[in-house]
Amino acid sequence: RNDPMTPLPILLIHSAAAWAPDAPRYWPKYGGSRQVRLLDGAWRYGFIDGWDSGFDSMNASFRPSDGATPNMTSVPSCMDVVAGGAGGYLGPRGVGLFRTSFRSPAAGSAVRLQFQSCSFYCRVWVNGREVGDHLAGGYVAFALDVPADALSPDGGGENELFVLADNRFNATTAPMHTGGDFWHYGGITRSVELHAVPEAGPLLWRAHVVPSSSAVEAEQPDGAPAAVDISLVLSGVEGGREELKGQGELGGKEESGGAVGGSPRCGGGAACPAPVYYFSLAFDGGEAVARNGTASGGTVRLEGVPVPDAKPWSPDAPHLHTLTVSMGGQSVTERFGLRRFGVDKATARLTLNGEVAKLVGWNHHTQWPVTAASPTDEQLDADIALLRKGGANLVRGAHYPHDPRWLDRLDEAGILFWSETLGPAVSVANTKDWAFFMVHQKRQLSEMIDNAINHAAVFAWGWFNEGPSDHPEACPAYGACSALARARDPTRFTTWADDHKTSGALLRARELSPMRGLMIDCPSTGAEPATSTRASSPSTTTPAGTRPSRRVCGTASRRRWPRGRRRAAATPSASR
Repeated sequence: RNDPMTPLPILLIHSAAAWAPDAPRYWPKYGGSRQVRLLDGAWRYGFIDGWDSGFDSMNASFRPSDGATPNMTSVPSCMDVVAGGAGGYLGPRGVGLFRTSFRSPAAGSAVRLQFQSCSFYCRVWVNGREVGDHLAGGYVAFALDVPADALSPDGGGENELFVLADNRFNATTAPMHTGGDFWHYGGITRSVELHAVPEAGPLLWRAHVVPSSSAVEAEQPDGAPAAVDISLVLSGVEGGREELKGQGELGGKEESGGAVGGSPRCGGGAACPAPVYYFSLAFDGGEAVARNGTASGGTVRLEGVPVPDAKPWSPDAPHLHTLTVSMGGQSVTERFGLRRFGVDKATARLTLNGEVAKLVGWNHHTQWPVTAASPTDEQLDADIALLRKGGANLVRGAHYPHDPRWLDRLDEAGILFWSETLGPAVSVANTKDWAFFMVHQKRQLSEMIDNAINHAAVFAWGWFNEGPSDHPEACPAYGACSALARARDPTRFTTWADDHKTSGALLRARELSPMRGLMIDCPSTGAEPATSTRASSPSTTTPAGTRPSRRVCGTASRRRWPRGRRRAAATPSASR
């Protein structure tokens, strides 16, 4: 178990938001029937030590009853903290087994589990039933849906949650963990959330909010925008009802005949018109305004929604607004800032709200003594204080997606953030592997954007730290990441750290102009296959039973095991 480091005597700058005792202490906030609580705390724990223990984390026959969890640990925490408390640096590699219980929110209702991180490879069971796994990097948040028939049939009944976390480097279980000059931590290193799913109607998962008319490639007016584009992300439950029917909320009154999800059929077998969803919007705790809209791909989009009493966000005055969306008794409150990034025509320098900005700052690793990659709030506050003391207005998230608590603090401090996917030491072979590596890279990038898009501080999405940008064959992979990020969010820059200077092939293949930003024009050879152009949908992971056929056994090498080769699961008799 990790003991928190003694807090430094500094003035806390993090806002004193009113958080419920068991609610996440980071944005967004939830209300009404949108019940969310943390599963953090003391969990049962066991550890199978060793690079080559013979334990196959992907063995389909493994069951939670095979895993011994004789000890206790704290969640979140890191499982590779060496004796004496120093985080990482020759800490153990192996497989962690975690076990806890939770109560069902209501009889007949499903739930969704959100892991803010589970590193490296993560596999999850509820009541002995596998609900999914995650291979897209141990530093990015992901969600798994648990259908109602996997839970206790009694409302408020006990359910067992079992999590396997493998922190061994391997190209199959951990394709994103390609190396680098920092310690990759393992375990359930950030919070675990339990989300109740409504019995009727879709789950109002998130509201993504970005400033309107702020595409970095477009001609832009001076100043910050005063309106936002909103994407309401609605989710049914995988394996649940084919048709989700419910009532919407309109101006505080229930509006019958509300939303219908799925693909219902009307008379004569013809497709029904797109369902209409009724909801309300309230900015900064003000009056709720009734709205409605149709969904495409599970998302309702609203463009150019005015923000009352709009105030710009900047490093000098980091003003933040909130938006509360209410629908069908559920509410989600998101926080965002109004700012516009661009490029100065004359100098090609970055602009913020129409003014040239000089950025000064540091890289930031999530790596502390004792607490390792699971820092306390006080440690995060201390780092913000150091950045402010040093006059920083920029931080690069080296080299992976960062904790939402950290992004909240950057928003409040007015410090810009470069958010990048895990991936130092990416090889040319990785970038050409469209069937496996790039599938999970694009998933990681999409998940990072899903979870950080509302943070005003984020000004750039990045990937492939000091990667093979000097090889033309790698260009399509860079281009695919850029295209995905730009399609999801045109209001921010896309980037990567390049250590090849002017010899980089991508430097020659790009076109950089004040109004177009960075456009990658790759050679035709080695381009992304047409079947791989679409990124995975938000908040999805690999469902149980659909793992890649390339299995991995416990080994210190990074090779993939040949197709069809298996090792029997080793019962963890020696756990610590």
